[in-house]
Amino acid sequence: MAASPWWAQLLPLVVVVALLAVRFVRPQRISVTRMWIGPLMLIALTAFAIYATERLEPAPVWEIATALLVGGAAGIPFGILRGMHTDVRPTDRPGVMYLGSSWVTIAIFLAAFALRSGVRILMPHRGSLSTSIGDALLAFAIAFIASSYVVIYRKYEAELLQQSPAVGAG
Repeated sequence: MAASPWWAQLLPLVVVVALLAVRFVRPQRISVTRMWIGPLMLIALTAFAIYATERLEPAPVWEIATALLVGGAAGIPFGILRGMHTDVRPTDRPGVMYLGSSWVTIAIFLAAFALRSGVRILMPHRGSLSTSIGDALLAFAIAFIASSYVVIYRKYEAELLQQSPAVGAG
């Protein structure tokens, strides 16, 4: 079975990073519901990438699971830091918040996807080690986004609680 060219493997990742860049480089209004669509889409993309890789270069399930756990655990602290440093304010519409821009998010995603692709390109035999490293980097990116959104959501709720007495007094 012939492997796809290196640029074909990079293309979906470049598209994802470009879409995220457009979204994260400027302040935005986002609904609480829509906020969770991005991580769900990344989970679906990651599951597809892992499945496709497994079809071409099978790796033991325990290696994939370990890689996903390690990558996810590494992404959580960075996501918490991103969430703590993101400006979050409620808007006049219920369930909608204002988020400040986040260049850090783009840099981390770009680095994770570039490292994953680099490992796959630089390790010509693409054994289970390169597969596991790539899977860990994808799990890192998902855990980063999801944990940052948990912190952002908590900040949003705290802001709503601070504003609610002022609204009742008026």
